[in-house]
Amino acid sequence: MPVIGIPVEELRSRLGREIDNDALLTLLGNIGCDVDGYAQLRRAQCARCGFVMELAGKEEVPPRCDRCSTELRDVAGAARELSPIDVIRMELLAVRPDLFDPAGLARGLRGLLSVETGLARYEVGPPQLRLRVDPSVRRESSLRPAIACAVLENVTLDDDRIKIVMKLQENLHWAIGRDRKHASIGVYDLDSLGSLDPVEGFHLEYTTEPPDFRFVPLGATAPAPAGLQSGHEILETHPKGMAYAHLLAGFDRYPILRTTAERRVLSMPPIINSEETKVHLGSRRFFIDVTGSGPRIVQRTLSILVTSLLEMDRAITARAVELVDEGGARQTPDLTPQRAVIDAERAGRLIGIPLDVPTLESLLLRMRHGVEKHDGTTVTVLVPAYRNDILHERDLMEDVAIAHGYDNIPRTLVPTLTVGREHPRELASEAAREVLLGLGAHEILNLVLTAPESSDELLGLPAHPATVLLDNPITSEQTQLRTGLLPGLLQTFARNRHHPLPQRIFEVGDVTYLDATAETGAREVRHLGLGVIAPHAGFAEARALAEAVVREWGMSLALRACEQPFLLSGRSAWILAPDGRRIGVFGEVHPETLTRLGLQNPAIVLELVVPVRGELESYRALPLDR
Repeated sequence: MPVIGIPVEELRSRLGREIDNDALLTLLGNIGCDVDGYAQLRRAQCARCGFVMELAGKEEVPPRCDRCSTELRDVAGAARELSPIDVIRMELLAVRPDLFDPAGLARGLRGLLSVETGLARYEVGPPQLRLRVDPSVRRESSLRPAIACAVLENVTLDDDRIKIVMKLQENLHWAIGRDRKHASIGVYDLDSLGSLDPVEGFHLEYTTEPPDFRFVPLGATAPAPAGLQSGHEILETHPKGMAYAHLLAGFDRYPILRTTAERRVLSMPPIINSEETKVHLGSRRFFIDVTGSGPRIVQRTLSILVTSLLEMDRAITARAVELVDEGGARQTPDLTPQRAVIDAERAGRLIGIPLDVPTLESLLLRMRHGVEKHDGTTVTVLVPAYRNDILHERDLMEDVAIAHGYDNIPRTLVPTLTVGREHPRELASEAAREVLLGLGAHEILNLVLTAPESSDELLGLPAHPATVLLDNPITSEQTQLRTGLLPGLLQTFARNRHHPLPQRIFEVGDVTYLDATAETGAREVRHLGLGVIAPHAGFAEARALAEAVVREWGMSLALRACEQPFLLSGRSAWILAPDGRRIGVFGEVHPETLTRLGLQNPAIVLELVVPVRGELESYRALPLDR
């Protein structure tokens, strides 16, 4: 999981109270952050775009700037050293992307420290920009249908702040956007957009263009016309284009965000912004867009980014953007909190603490939620727009537990204490493993999901009447649960037929059958499967291996002649339980079966139910006994 560095002094300055280093680490751990500890990082800044890179230990400046792809290493003046910085290094908490920057993290910690509780309120001014969403962004061949936008004004940037903005953007790409697949962010210098005179009432448009459409991508060293590149060229030659070309694979038109008056391109989502609209230290107004696969993920991503930047500098003001598509007009960002309901009694039982409504409300306020009303034992909660992880009442219960403190939950012993020991079936399985490993066999693990042609049909058997079929299989190769181990062993030989002989493999695993008497309607039975392929493999070796295994289980080998289509007649046998029921089979594989698998050497196989001593019911429903 990616690791981020939160500047220590900036975080402390935003907490509103003094806290020592150890207490701060403990507090971060309490909210679920996996903290590596304190560190001092060297910093280097791309002289071209201002992106700040943090370098740990002896780490060198990367070959290219991660933002604008400018060559950095061994190029004089391409990167300049900044003063080192003390940081707290911690892994990104994927479910809480609102904690990825110092301002957002401090907002959450102030609540836990009771410095500032309740819902954080953010004002969004009326829109001055209108954006048209072209229907082509919803076509299958150019699909990136969702967009949300915002304008931020009165922005003041320095080296540290521009680094925070860019890092937050990339971290949100990772955590919510799934590496830009579901959401990607563009941040632009609004004053660089030139004329924003409306055309047909719109200042901007989100549309699509064919791959030969040209603009100057971020990182281009020459302005237009020399720096112009087509969308197709960007995907083939630009570092960012090559990294994310798969997101536009198969499209005949690429998403484009541009002005309507001068048709100045802002970006080609989700790949890259244009060079002329990039953010720099002198930028005072931002235009922000988030595009993606669906409205919820796009709205949440925008809400997190906007509220974090408003927290970073209280002088910044936000304005909405009016978006118009086939469904009508709407304004974003929408920072309206969502409503959810939590029951105090149910939460108390789950967490393990006595919990009344006033206590519940207090804990929710410390987690920066709002409380609208309560009715008996239930509380209506206002969940901040930047909380992407609250999907269910249980998520609110987790917040309540964090605010209460897991260390403060009483530790009580369970009423009944038992001493654990290995299940006899596991002991029998381990005994078989030790014997077969000692005889030179290698253990394998095959998938429990299979298909008829890879299971019973492979052995020339009819479908087992107790086969468990899947209602909605993900592929045609995984439509049922396996009823035996031998097909998997033989297919393993087929996949390794070019490797040296002899090959000895075995598997100890579960097979599954329908069983109306079982609680779930199906039952798992532990089986042992063994296979040997070698120029001189024969029945005598198969019997010796079977005897070695059953002897380890304290059983004797009782046999009876077997007739199965995948085994040679007269060179195969059933293994019988003391009461005469079939619990296994072994023998030489029929040449026709070997030919179907492309195998040219003799093979022997063994499949046996793993017994639990004294539990003969484990022998019911042997798959080969049909």
